[in-house]
Amino acid sequence: MNKSISLIIAFYNDILWLEMIFEQLKKQTFKDFEVVIADDGSREDVVQRIMQLKTEMPFPIKHVWHEDLGWRKDIILNKAVVASDADYLVFIDGDCLPHHKFLEEHWKYRQEGVVVAGRRVPLTKKITESLSVKSVADGVLSRITLQTLWAGIKKEERHAENIIRITSPLLRKLFLKQRTHGLLGCNFGMFKSDLLKVNGFDERYLIPATGEDTDLEARLNRIGIYAHVYKHVLTMFHKHHHRKKVDETANLEVLQYNKEHNISYTPWGIVKQAEN
Repeated sequence: MNKSISLIIAFYNDILWLEMIFEQLKKQTFKDFEVVIADDGSREDVVQRIMQLKTEMPFPIKHVWHEDLGWRKDIILNKAVVASDADYLVFIDGDCLPHHKFLEEHWKYRQEGVVVAGRRVPLTKKITESLSVKSVADGVLSRITLQTLWAGIKKEERHAENIIRITSPLLRKLFLKQRTHGLLGCNFGMFKSDLLKVNGFDERYLIPATGEDTDLEARLNRIGIYAHVYKHVLTMFHKHHHRKKVDETANLEVLQYNKEHNISYTPWGIVKQAEN
């Protein structure tokens, strides 16, 4: 039986963090979902652990894997989209933990012709290192608000205020300004039919840097599909780590090419150019 949401997790090797994600998924107030793991070439021992977890979790899990030939996130995401059964897709990264109402909020705000986008809460180094499967299962994420806000006040983390959730419909209406840009690859949802209109992700992005989610948003914008950003609603906790500096030239060239040629439906997506 098909589920309402396919939750697609971009993943690579961090099995501990995946197990913590699963603990948060057990807590979801919205239950009608499947998980599709978009695995960018994890080791055999990690794959074996995922196979074991599939038998233990209360929700269905699909595992889509390809060989590790370097960073190929967009390629495996496209394969996961094809493998998904739901009409509505929610995307997260494997270094994030969703709030227990994450899927409920995504489902509530779903809309055809719109990307529903959230932000992320930066976890401090101390909190990140203290997390475990047991502590997440015990609800630790509901007890870190003041610590996270204090880190923001001390300027240890940017955007720490994202941990504040506005739950009142009236307050949401009064205080949440509607942004129409800002798709983050670790927290967005959309109808699969809308994603297929631009042929999914552009697989020429082969560096973890600027480009892949920016490009998707730009191509969607060209056909009139824009992001609605729900800050303080679609809460996602993000693992603390230092981002390595890389040469972004190749990504920026692809981004510029698509802009100059006004590309919306990429020939380098789910349906390959030769198949068109």
